[in-house]
Amino acid sequence: TDLPTAGELGKRKRVCKPWLDFVFHALYEDLKAYYVWLSEEERFANMEPDELTEEDMDQQAVSVEEWLLRAGIARRLQNLSDVERALRAAADATNSPRAWAGLMELYAEEGCIKETLVAAHEFLDCFPAYKDIPPPTAPLQVRKAIFELVSSNGLQQVRDAQDAIGVAHPAINDVFHFTVRSRIHGFAN
Repeated sequence: TDLPTAGELGKRKRVCKPWLDFVFHALYEDLKAYYVWLSEEERFANMEPDELTEEDMDQQAVSVEEWLLRAGIARRLQNLSDVERALRAAADATNSPRAWAGLMELYAEEGCIKETLVAAHEFLDCFPAYKDIPPPTAPLQVRKAIFELVSSNGLQQVRDAQDAIGVAHPAINDVFHFTVRSRIHGFAN
């Protein structure tokens, strides 16, 4: 009765299902990247401005793609405040349509009417074609976000929020008209 050694046990790891191993590995990698991000931010937050070197400043600079990746990680980990923070940083850096689309989706899911409409305006302003009169049909992301708001809050409440923000983008106005013509759930409220 020879018992296997610890090294042999590690090589013959029993796997219940390969997909389950993949899920745990992906979760581990997301958590690892997330905590690296948080520890970097904490380290820079605790440094005095006169202590920062040129190398520290270079390390602190984060590209738009990195912010979008961080937003994706925070989204998968369901930390919505970090998702918003990362998407806002990406949008502020270069007026990224991907960042505005992410913010618009996030706000629509959370039922934040004004924030969703502002993000929709900013998203449309990223594309020159939407500056033309008449504009093309609003992209699917914008229509989906507005339909979600109308469905949960009613068209009148969404239009009132739009009026409080200012003049609606022509493409968003077209979505409001389509909502009424197509009798989208919530249009009568």
